[in-house]
Amino acid sequence: MLATTALADQLMLSNGDLITGQISRVWDGKITIEPDYSDEFQVEVSAVKSIIAERDFEIELADGRSVVARLTGVDEDGNQLVAIEGDTIAIPLDKLLELEEPEEFFEWESNILFSSAINKGNTDSETGQFRAETALRIGDHRHRAGLTFNREEQDGVTTREQDLFRYNYNWLFRDPWFLGLSGSYERDPVRALDYRYILGTTIGRDIWNRPRRALSIDAGLGYSAEEIGDQSEESAVAIWNLRFRQDFVGDDIETFHNHSVITNISGRSNTIIKTRTGFSYDITDVIYASLSLNFDYETEPADDAENEDLALLVGLGAEF
Repeated sequence: MLATTALADQLMLSNGDLITGQISRVWDGKITIEPDYSDEFQVEVSAVKSIIAERDFEIELADGRSVVARLTGVDEDGNQLVAIEGDTIAIPLDKLLELEEPEEFFEWESNILFSSAINKGNTDSETGQFRAETALRIGDHRHRAGLTFNREEQDGVTTREQDLFRYNYNWLFRDPWFLGLSGSYERDPVRALDYRYILGTTIGRDIWNRPRRALSIDAGLGYSAEEIGDQSEESAVAIWNLRFRQDFVGDDIETFHNHSVITNISGRSNTIIKTRTGFSYDITDVIYASLSLNFDYETEPADDAENEDLALLVGLGAEF
């Protein structure tokens, strides 16, 4: 019993109570801990006097530093002791903005999502989208692949039949900087796009890379080959990507915004913009609901095709 208590993380409350268990995070002024005798719950930081956790954590401090450290108790002035690479500093506990367990060496996550929108009235239209995504991280090497099928029908006429596959690899050569390789394939014969291949290499940076908050940007150059209306074209392209994600309300709600901009710098003049913005809500540990606003834009689309496509989609998905 003494050994178990010694290995457990400890929260010493201001009223003298002691809670032992496993701390998983500090976020939004709350400490999440899971004792042996119950499911995890949250304790207000303002109610805690000190933390003892003899394990490595990724910690973000109020001065903007992100460090790997251990929490070793309280000093005589009531400040939290934080051990960083053999040195110990004392800070007020409320200056510890965010704490997470370190990322595992291997991590894999996948999800599927079906979304649709139906309009009835002067114009009858139906829009459906199926998305499947998977992300794999092995140490500093990260892979992400996605498959999307978009179908749209207006007044009984098929107006969109888009298939899109994307793959992205990046290597964190000097955290937070990474080098990336990307490839995509797209077709929409209804809009005279027989195919479009894009291959690129980029350099990027993780602005945030936390389990519950992530923002990354990357830019680079690439090669595009496409066939529109039986006319083939090859171009050099400039590439820009942004990915953002933020969790709220006990991780049940996630907001996201992803966009890409690809501009031809040789060949025909064209710029392609794709964005996806919205939020998802976890119904269970596996099932989630999603609301997203998708916007696609091309400056020089195929003849008779619209420059922009905007869709508000409600969906139901599964993550595993």
